[in-house]
Amino acid sequence: MKYTIALDKITKAFGRQRALSGVDLRIGKGMTLVLGPNGAGKSTLLRCMAGLYKPDSGRVEVLGSDPYEDANIRNSISFMPDNYGLYDFLSVRDNLLFFARLYGIGDSDAIKKSLAIMKELDAEKYIDTKIGELSRGTKQKMLFCKALLNDPDVILLDEPTAFLDASSSEQVRSTLSEMARQGKSVVFVTQRVDEATRFNSRICIIKEGKILKDTDTSGLYREVLKGTSINIRLAKPISKAVLGRLGHGAILEHGGILKANIGDYKEVNKILKKLMDEGAYIASVDYTEPMIEKLFSD
Repeated sequence: MKYTIALDKITKAFGRQRALSGVDLRIGKGMTLVLGPNGAGKSTLLRCMAGLYKPDSGRVEVLGSDPYEDANIRNSISFMPDNYGLYDFLSVRDNLLFFARLYGIGDSDAIKKSLAIMKELDAEKYIDTKIGELSRGTKQKMLFCKALLNDPDVILLDEPTAFLDASSSEQVRSTLSEMARQGKSVVFVTQRVDEATRFNSRICIIKEGKILKDTDTSGLYREVLKGTSINIRLAKPISKAVLGRLGHGAILEHGGILKANIGDYKEVNKILKKLMDEGAYIASVDYTEPMIEKLFSD
């Protein structure tokens, strides 16, 4: 099977609000990022892939079947929604056992697998705590455990790192990247440009219910780092003479931050090389992220 997910001209509306407008998309094994602003249709797109929404027109196929019509195919699909979808009055353990039994997974296997994931996220101590007593970030970790219970071939995730700290977010990304390398089809939805660029992967830009661009990480950088500025944190100050020779409208701001203008992403290396040649010590580099609503605008 060449593609695990195939969308043919799907449309979906809620009353007068059209969420998807003739979306054509083919997704194979590996990681695919779907990037777009609020209201772009990202969550609706995932729900159509998961078989939770029936498109008004067009066709969805996942692993060769229509997931809305074929309930059996859903055993091979996992969907992590943007609202955590767990039962507050049950403990983490009882939530996981409930969903595992729906998949026909034995209790001991479900808990063993879940504890392994929780340990990586430093959350195993909460297994007997009621969901309603957990912080929003910890609930997100438990939802991630639930999403991996059935060893799915297709993993659909709506903002999976929302509410997580930096360390936990990186662990989630690492786990998903490894699953993609193993041949799973991972679809990761986000509205954050910096999140999308953390994967060296395909990136589909969605806006107003349409796929505007099918690109990759370097392609996104070409678009994002075009006529913008970067912030370079210096480990120790540089002299005014060095600053003057740097060019690019460079200025020093409070906290040892050097701000420089760039025409495109290739100029970043040039600026860093100039600084290092001058003996500067660089602690980190970041860029001024544009509003995602303004990306890929007509």
